Amino acid sequence: MKKSLLIVFIYLILTALTACVITDPLPDNGDVGGTPKGDAVYLLSINDTHGQFYEDGDLPGLENVAGLISELEDTNGEYIKIATGDIFQGTYISNIHYGLPLLEGLNAMDFDAFVIGNHEFDWGLDKIAAYADGNPANGEADFPFLAANIVYEGDKLSWTDDYVIVNNGGYKVGIIGIIGYGLETSIATDKVAGYQFLDPIPIVRDLSATLRTEQQCDLVVVATHGYSSYFNTEVSNFSESNFVDAVICAHTHQIINEFEMRADGYMMPIIQSASNNKSLGEIVFTFDNEYRLSEAILTQYSPSLYEPHADILTLIDKYSADIAAGERTVAYTPNDLYRKQLGMEMALAMKEKYNAEVAFINTGGVRAEIGVGPIKVKDIYQVFPFDNAVIVTEISGSQLELLYQEQSGYLYFNNDFNFYNINQDQTYRIATIDYVYYQNYYIEYFYEFPPILTGDMMRDVFIEYLETEN
Repeated sequence: MKKSLLIVFIYLILTALTACVITDPLPDNGDVGGTPKGDAVYLLSINDTHGQFYEDGDLPGLENVAGLISELEDTNGEYIKIATGDIFQGTYISNIHYGLPLLEGLNAMDFDAFVIGNHEFDWGLDKIAAYADGNPANGEADFPFLAANIVYEGDKLSWTDDYVIVNNGGYKVGIIGIIGYGLETSIATDKVAGYQFLDPIPIVRDLSATLRTEQQCDLVVVATHGYSSYFNTEVSNFSESNFVDAVICAHTHQIINEFEMRADGYMMPIIQSASNNKSLGEIVFTFDNEYRLSEAILTQYSPSLYEPHADILTLIDKYSADIAAGERTVAYTPNDLYRKQLGMEMALAMKEKYNAEVAFINTGGVRAEIGVGPIKVKDIYQVFPFDNAVIVTEISGSQLELLYQEQSGYLYFNNDFNFYNINQDQTYRIATIDYVYYQNYYIEYFYEFPPILTGDMMRDVFIEYLETEN
């Protein structure tokens, strides 16, 4: 009886194994994707595009990026393509459409993943979530949004994924997407309320094990909107079951080509490209004759050196009327305007419009300079790319004095403001922006008086100011 049961048991096992072979045959090289494994996996990444949709001056557009990708794929075959955050926000054409032109461009280039960055929060994250709601009428991403360590009121975001698995060159590549730890402080407080960016290290460690063991990935890549040498070192020290094969960074706008040695001697690559399409990063993973990872080769390309791609030029033409609106001249400057001067002029414009006695904005809200010549609408959007709304309130003289003493290094005041004329016993009408008013660094100075929400965008106030002055 026992012998008969043993025979039946062995028969069932053989039947199950035979079924696996029939339904999912393994090629001679062991690949499970149906494509024979080659000797390399090719990956490209962009980061911090900040809405740079079309070529403008010395800044390349997506047409140049697409031209570069096309040439590389003609030579090497299909690439994995990853956008590592801060892609949409920063130019007139992108801001007025909440990033839709850039989204359509990434779709046209067949991007595989998009990592949520801090500036994806600038319009409210719901604007980005709409691109993953299944409704093509408002724009829909053909790629997943990755946010493995972002939670809202303790819960994961239902419209994002922790990782995506992509096949390239016959290999399974798992891509984990995270945002840098602590980057909540780079976002307006009201836009990030309820969100938390969890420590990514244990999350990446667990997910890399899942991808290697359960998903049987050949490569594991971490794409992070952030750059942290501590994080990179910790990841390189993971044990074999959690090995990460590359870290793709963003946020600091630097060109980075670095390596950290893993326990097995493999040099784990760390790469980041510059902002605004100025460079594009490539990782080529090479394999030996037994399909084991051998090394990673890093290259940075300049999209400006490549011919525009026709598909993206057609897409740009679709937005030609809006692009033309951004070219409208609002003023002329005979001198170069530097960030500090622009910040102080912005504060003066707010002071005058709202009959305030003092006005100020944060220095980080001024992101570009303006050279001699006509000042166009699109220039103002590059200088003041954030949707910061003006708030009017009051502040006691003593609090204003304290604010200036403690925070003036981080603020631009109207250029006719004189700290030494502050009367501690007086109440001052002030104009500022929501980022400053609600930010934890400053809110303690404003507790005495309620805010008046004007609903006016700071940059619109500046455009009106320039047109009035000229």
